[in-house]
Amino acid sequence: MHPIMVILTESYSDWEIAALTGAGRAFFNADITFCSPTGGALRSAAGLPIVDTARFQLQQGGVVVVTGGPALEGGSAPDIGEALRQSLANGAVVAGICGGTIALARAGLLDDVAHTSNGPGYLEQHAPGYAGRSCYVDQSPALRDVNIITAPAPSPASFAYEVLVATGLDPEAARQIPDMLAQEHRA
Repeated sequence: MHPIMVILTESYSDWEIAALTGAGRAFFNADITFCSPTGGALRSAAGLPIVDTARFQLQQGGVVVVTGGPALEGGSAPDIGEALRQSLANGAVVAGICGGTIALARAGLLDDVAHTSNGPGYLEQHAPGYAGRSCYVDQSPALRDVNIITAPAPSPASFAYEVLVATGLDPEAARQIPDMLAQEHRA
């Protein structure tokens, strides 16, 4: 399996990557590392402290995951666009969930590929210059188009599936995560 680099920001939405990082590592021994746009300490939305993170740098292959969080919605959001574009050019799959899709939109990565996010208008509101409106698909499950994966906030299971398949995990094996998480919703 190819490695996964997860980008976190202050107050990142920890539930959005729980299925991917927790089950991905525990069930499939996924190679997952964590970083942030500037490196250093940060805290999740739930208050979980992380003492230190490496600074995000462009990747050579693998999967780069941008986790959502309020830090990506504001005007002072960290600019990771160039590193995301270069990572994609170097063969990485680039994925964003919830507010993470804003970083992909600001980088221009959603201009010409089918993608989803937190609803119509969300990317226009938070990503000035977003030019992918004609490619937007209003759907709940995660969506993969070539080497871009996007998902709205309430879709961590399908997001985990798409990211793990992008690492090279067999789709039937990856299907275990959304199937397991769906159990509580079955009568």
